[in-house]
Amino acid sequence: MAEATSHHCPNCSAPVAVPLGEIEVFCEYCDSQLRFIPEAEELEVIRTREEMKYRERVAVEKQILRNKLHREEMDRWRETAAKVAIAAVPVVGRTAGRALFNAALRKGSGCGCLAALGALLAALALL
Repeated sequence: MAEATSHHCPNCSAPVAVPLGEIEVFCEYCDSQLRFIPEAEELEVIRTREEMKYRERVAVEKQILRNKLHREEMDRWRETAAKVAIAAVPVVGRTAGRALFNAALRKGSGCGCLAALGALLAALALL
């Protein structure tokens, strides 16, 4: 069995065993990340559990905001594409306009109406 030195956690004063050769350990009681300082023979707190949880919460909230922004951008894009499809009905005809409109309203990351809008713009350019 590996030898360990016995210390106390600077955050909660719980006993902490630091295995020989290890520099960083976690306190079993308060989940703080501790660093062993060999020259001083003591432990210092790197991060407490609350700091780690805060950072995790911030990361999760950032990802939620990114996802929300992406959904909002896709919804705006679909709305604009649907408006273009409706405006194109007199030029391309009712069936093609309906197909463009339906493609614009489809859910998903790839709307599928990009090619149809490109064809519509090409048809408009010919007129």
